[in-house]
Amino acid sequence: MDNSERGGKPFGGERLSRVINILVRTLVALFLWPFYLPRAVGNHRPPSEDGCVLIANHHNFLDPIFITFFFTSRRLCFIAKKEIYNAKLLGRILQAFGSIPLDRSISDLQASKLILSKIVQKKIVGLFPQGTRVPAGEAVSVEPHAGLIYYAIRREIPIIPVGIDPRYRFLGRPRYVFADSVVLRLREGEKLNPSEQRMVAHEIMRRLYALAGLSYVRGDNGENERLFNRKIEIAVLGAPQNRKTDAPSFASLTSDGDEQK
Repeated sequence: MDNSERGGKPFGGERLSRVINILVRTLVALFLWPFYLPRAVGNHRPPSEDGCVLIANHHNFLDPIFITFFFTSRRLCFIAKKEIYNAKLLGRILQAFGSIPLDRSISDLQASKLILSKIVQKKIVGLFPQGTRVPAGEAVSVEPHAGLIYYAIRREIPIIPVGIDPRYRFLGRPRYVFADSVVLRLREGEKLNPSEQRMVAHEIMRRLYALAGLSYVRGDNGENERLFNRKIEIAVLGAPQNRKTDAPSFASLTSDGDEQK
């Protein structure tokens, strides 16, 4: 049996994982934070003790590192490509942070079932709907995984939306905008066919980019938004409607760049 699988725990056990976790966070605070000066705005706290998903746009390998730095819940575990675990040191670090290895060759349905199994364990599963890093300025070049998003909607899984402004340069101050958590659910009697699932996925990506003040330019943005508003209901979690926040509301970001009043 491989050492990493003994007793279902990473090699070295939970104590070593805690040590690695603290060490990595310390190194980030000492070296990465002073170089980039990242900042977080909004509500970066779990909405409840239940399982949920955290979704974000993705541009740089530092994205999950800084999100984990700001969102300090130990329940947060990011999806990582299974191939990364072949690098023993990096794989061990990912294990220490509870990351979930995912085979990219499996279907969205299989991936969704894996994610649901972690949510049932009250984990906060961090994932990037586009599945890979997207160069700045090429937001629409990679299709989001519509099946994963639709699964979260059908299951009414709480979602933590995060918009990333990837200013990854010396003193660039990359920004992480944590919107209030939401539940997206189908309105009564509504369904989504595969084409509509893709439209909803694009609208959700547009809103994620808009949280960070970035453009997601598609010719069908207006059509996607109208379909989303007609078929999807948004329930904001843990925040009174009149609460003031330093982050825009995921629920009210319109395709013309303004927030609904």
